[in-house]
Amino acid sequence: MIPDTFSEHLESRAATSPGGGAGVTWRGFWTGTFLSFLLAIGAPYANTAMHATFMAWDFNTPGAIFLFLVLIGLLNVMFKVAARHRGLALGLALVALAAYLAYYLPQPKVDFLKPGLWFASFLVASAALNVGLVLRGGTLALGRADLVLVYIMLLMVSALCSMGMSQQLLPILAAFFYYATPANKWEEKLHQLFPQHAILVDDGADNSSFFEGIAPGTGAIPYAAWAEPLAWWAIFLIALYVAMVSIAVILRRQWMERERLAYPLTQVGLAMVHGEGEGLVNRFFKSRAVWYGCALPMFFGMFKALHHYDPAIPSIHALQWSIPYVGSQTLQLRISFAMIGFSYLINTSISAGLWVFQLIAKAESEALILMGVTSKQKFVYGIAGQPYLAYQGGGALIAMVLVGLWMGRDHLRAVCRKAFAGAAEVDDDDEIASYRASVFGLIASVAVMVGWLWLMGVKWWVAVGFIAVALLIFIGISRVVAEAGLAAVRSPMIAPDLMIHGLGSNLIGAGGVFNLSLAYIWAADIRIFIMALIANGLKLVEDMDRRSRRMVLWGVYLAILIGAAGSCWMVLHITYRHGGINLVGWFYKGGPQTVYNYAVLGLKPQGIAWDGLAFFAGGGAVMFALMWARQHVLWWPFHPLGFAVAANHLMDKIWFSIFVAWAIKRVVLRFGGPRFYAQSVRFFLGLIMGETLCNGLWVVIDYFTGKTNNILFILG
Repeated sequence: MIPDTFSEHLESRAATSPGGGAGVTWRGFWTGTFLSFLLAIGAPYANTAMHATFMAWDFNTPGAIFLFLVLIGLLNVMFKVAARHRGLALGLALVALAAYLAYYLPQPKVDFLKPGLWFASFLVASAALNVGLVLRGGTLALGRADLVLVYIMLLMVSALCSMGMSQQLLPILAAFFYYATPANKWEEKLHQLFPQHAILVDDGADNSSFFEGIAPGTGAIPYAAWAEPLAWWAIFLIALYVAMVSIAVILRRQWMERERLAYPLTQVGLAMVHGEGEGLVNRFFKSRAVWYGCALPMFFGMFKALHHYDPAIPSIHALQWSIPYVGSQTLQLRISFAMIGFSYLINTSISAGLWVFQLIAKAESEALILMGVTSKQKFVYGIAGQPYLAYQGGGALIAMVLVGLWMGRDHLRAVCRKAFAGAAEVDDDDEIASYRASVFGLIASVAVMVGWLWLMGVKWWVAVGFIAVALLIFIGISRVVAEAGLAAVRSPMIAPDLMIHGLGSNLIGAGGVFNLSLAYIWAADIRIFIMALIANGLKLVEDMDRRSRRMVLWGVYLAILIGAAGSCWMVLHITYRHGGINLVGWFYKGGPQTVYNYAVLGLKPQGIAWDGLAFFAGGGAVMFALMWARQHVLWWPFHPLGFAVAANHLMDKIWFSIFVAWAIKRVVLRFGGPRFYAQSVRFFLGLIMGETLCNGLWVVIDYFTGKTNNILFILG
C-alpha cells in the first residue's frame, strides 16, 4: 500500500507535469495581476492610513499568504461551484454586480485609494468573465501550476510594496530639503555633492506638502518634481532586480539539487498548492491539526484586537518576558507563533546553531565591554550596538558565501560554459530562464549599476567594490533564508557601512560617501528583498514543465513592475493626502534623517578602520573553521550559519521562539520518530496560518470600521 504522503506527492507531480495538462495559463496571470496590485496598494495603505499590522515587513510575507488563503479558500471555491452550471455562474455574476452597485452608487465620490474598491472591481470583473468561460465549458478556477504562479507573484510584490522599496525610496528622496537645518549641516556639507542629474526631489517649497499634506482643494501633487528622480532611480533599481533574479536562477540547481537546502519558508505555499485538487475544498483546510494550530494565535490575537476596540476586554500580554543573562546583558523571551511554526521546519542542527550562537554573541558583547574594547564608530543597521560584532558578523557572512561559491564551482563553470559556449551537455531546460540570459543579464545589470554610481560621482573602483559587496551580502542572506528558513533576519553589517566606515572617507571620497549613503534606500534595512524570495519561489516550480517554468519568469517581472509602480502610486498619494509626518515615523523621519546624518558623519576625514577590519577578518576565519568542522567533524552539533547572523536585534527577539521549536522537535523526534514528526508538521503550519489569518482578518475588519493603530503580530 502506498503511503498517503507519497500518493499526494505523485498526484502533485502528475497535476503539474506536461502529461497532467495543468500548466500555467492566462487565468493565472489574470488573477496574479489583480491580487499583486491589491497587495501592492493594500500593504502600504494598511500601515500608513490605518497604522495597522505590517503585511509586507519580513520574509514571512503575511500579506502574500493571506491573499493566497483568500484565493484558495474562497475565490477558487466560488469559481468551482459556478463551473457546475451556467445558472450558478450567471447568478454569481449578478449577485456580485448588484452588491457592487448597491454599495458604490449611493456614495457621492469614489475614492480610488481605497483597496476595497479595487478588490470589489476584480470580483465583479472575474465573475463576469467566468460566465463567458462557463458557457464555453471552461472555468476561471485555477489549477496548481496557476496557483504557483500567483503565489510567486505575491512574493515578488511583498519584497517591494513596503519595507523593501517604496516606503524607503520616496521619503528619503524628499527628506533632504524638508529636514535640512543649520544645526544638522546638510546644506553646508552635502548640497555641493549633489550630482548634475536630479536624483533627489525638490518641489521648490522644501517638499513641505509631501510631509505635511495637501489640504483638499488647495493644491496638487507636484508630479514634475518627481519625474526625473524616479526615472534615474528606476534605471538603477531595475538593474538591481534583474541581477537578483539572474543570481537566483544561476544558483538554483546548486542550492536545490546539489546541496539539498531545506527551503522551510516554502512549506506553507507547497502545502496549500499540493492540497488543491478536483474537490471543492482544498485538502489543506481539511486537516484538523492545521486548525488546532490555527486556533492558538487566533485566540491570543482576538483578545488583543478586541482590547483596542474596548479596553474593558482583557488583552493577554503573557507572550514576552525579559531575564538577566550575563553582566548588563538581558535575554528577551518572546513567543511568536509564526516564528515557532517556521522554525519547527528547520533542521535541528541549524536551529541549535541559531540560538546557541545568539547566547554566545551576548556573552562576547559583554566580554568586550568589560575589557574596554569599544569602537568609536556607530551604526544604525545590522548589529548597531556593538560595531566590532557587526564587522565580525559581516566577515562571517561573506566568508560563508565565498565558501559556498567555491563548493559550487563545478556548477558555476557549467553555467558559464552554457552561457558563453552553448555547451550542449549542460541542461538548463528546468530553469525559468536560460543560463545565457541569466549570465548576460547579471553582467549587464552590474555594468548598469556601476555606471550609474560612477555617473553620480563615485570612483569607478569604489562602485565596483560596493556592488560586489552588496550582492555578496544579498546572496548570504538569501542563503540563510533558503537553508534556515528564518522568517525575520538582517545582515550583521550592511554594504554602505562596510565601505564608508571600513575603508574610510579618505579612500572612498566625498562623492562616494554621499552616494553610498543614498544606497541605504536599497542596501540598509534589508529585512525583505527580491533575491531571497525568488530563491524560495523557485522551489515551488520543481514539478512544472519547461513552458510553464519559462512563463513564471514573465510573471516574476510583471509582479515586480506591478509591485513597484502600484506601491509607489499608493505611497505617493496617501502621503500627500495625510502628510508623511502623520504616518509611519521611521519611514518618514527616522530613516531619512539617518541617511543624511550618516553622510555628514562619513565625510569626516578618516582612514581605514584597521580595528574593525581585524574583527571582519577574524569573523571570516572563524566561519571557515566552523564550516570545516561541519564537513569533517561528525559530532559537531551546531550549524555555522548561526554564527553569521547572531547578535543583531532581530535575533534577540526571535531566538527564544527558535529555541522552543528546536526543543519540541527534539522531543518529537526522540519519542515519536520521523513518522510522528511528519504528522505534527501540519499543526505548526497551522500556527503560521493562524497568525497570518488573524493579522489579515483584523486589517479587513479595521478597514470597514475605521479603527486605527490595531497592530497584532509582528516578528521584530
